[in-house]
Amino acid sequence: MKNINIDVLDAFNFLSKNLNSHLIDTRSDLEWKITGIPDLSSINKETNLINWGPVLDKNFFENYQKFLLNSFNQEDSLLFICRSGSRSLVATQLAIELGFNNSFNIYAGFDNESDQNWKKNLPVKFI
Repeated sequence: MKNINIDVLDAFNFLSKNLNSHLIDTRSDLEWKITGIPDLSSINKETNLINWGPVLDKNFFENYQKFLLNSFNQEDSLLFICRSGSRSLVATQLAIELGFNNSFNIYAGFDNESDQNWKKNLPVKFI
């Protein structure tokens, strides 16, 4: 089984060098408004947002599947981020199950307690 975890600096470098790579933020609306989102403007990209609510039911999974299939090609590289690396790990595993084999979890997250998180090391913007 391949390693699906990537750190924030390697993720940013990968996104900057690979045209068909995308960052997907799997936090909630409230989190995006309070703490911001990854700013990819310096590499001419936008962060994709999917609202990861507290209830993961059949409807959520159907919408998640539609989001991935309608937004990306299965050959694309998808990098997932959340606050701590937990929701994004689930999102990465689900993407792989849907055939997006080039999917990765940014394990240090956006703003967890680690000094290795996105917010302490890379650009952020508020929406």
